[in-house]
Amino acid sequence: MKKFWIVLLALGLVAAFAMSASAADVKFSGSYYLAGIYADNNSLTQEETRATSAQALFYQRLRIQTEFKVAEGLSLVTRFDALEKKWGQGTAFTAWRASNSYDVTNRSSQGFLGNKAQENIEFERAYLDFTTKIGRFNIGYQNFVAWGTMFLDTHITRPGIKYFVPAGPVTIGAAIEKIVDRNTGAGAMAAGDKDIYDIFAIYKFTAGEAGLLYQYNADNTSRSTLATSYSTKLSAIVPYAKMKFGPVYVEAEAIYGFGDLRKYEVAGNNDISAEALALYIHGKAAFGAAYVGGMFIYMRGDDWGTTDKVEGSLAAGLLAGDAFNPCLMLWNGEYTTWVGNFGGNANGNNPVTGGFNNISTYMDNVWFYQLY
Repeated sequence: MKKFWIVLLALGLVAAFAMSASAADVKFSGSYYLAGIYADNNSLTQEETRATSAQALFYQRLRIQTEFKVAEGLSLVTRFDALEKKWGQGTAFTAWRASNSYDVTNRSSQGFLGNKAQENIEFERAYLDFTTKIGRFNIGYQNFVAWGTMFLDTHITRPGIKYFVPAGPVTIGAAIEKIVDRNTGAGAMAAGDKDIYDIFAIYKFTAGEAGLLYQYNADNTSRSTLATSYSTKLSAIVPYAKMKFGPVYVEAEAIYGFGDLRKYEVAGNNDISAEALALYIHGKAAFGAAYVGGMFIYMRGDDWGTTDKVEGSLAAGLLAGDAFNPCLMLWNGEYTTWVGNFGGNANGNNPVTGGFNNISTYMDNVWFYQLY
């Protein structure tokens, strides 16, 4: 009898939610783009070879976001991408032949030539947005790696929880991202997860807004039974400001990162610490239908002479900057995804990711000036 009542209660809850959703207001938004690229000698080497010859391609993406407003203060938000791919490229892609079979691998923006994107429909986001007496919550697969200005934003989708509470002109909040969970299934490993925790505050005033974020990255995915088992514990402090004075708009952001890149659990290994610094300033002035602007960026690079410390290169490890495209080619996520990284005469490996240390989507070791 107890099981019967439990089943009956569950069916009642399902029916209640279904009836509420059937009366929901639905809003649609989205975008479609098609772009073409012609790139010559992407390797930046002096002598062009078959591997560095010119590329000519088209790529596209359809994106649809749907918001179901179930009740006042309660919404379900979903988003999917469809046919995000190069024209004519299928799973069995080669330089001279392509099939039209579907690729079930999600888009990777690491900038490797021949990368494939999701060719069918990929539901990327689904989360609840609801307001209570103690604050507002976003729970589910939603937008992360986006804070303050556009500097080093990625807008990556991850499962997590965000919490906001207003206090006059100040909004205080916290968030958790669940990136990897290894506590379930076969081969489950306790404390083998990868999580990111945020605490932040945003102050809005007449001319703009300012904010401060503290982020803690706890990565235990490299823990194992091996003698080289280690964990990564990184912190970041990120202040920003945005202001508008008549036709002039100015924004700035700073990032200071520190912590343990590799904290070994067995004696005999040398721990590696991390410290990173980045500065960003951007100004823009509008004059009728025209505008002019300028940008300055400094990102500290790694000193290869210090083997026990990494002084930069954290953007690639944190996937920070995929949506920040200050140039047509350099550090442009779309370009490096569909065409490839810039090789040139770079040597050595990235001290954080271990990958080849060439120019990719993610900024590192930069003095950057731009006028437009």
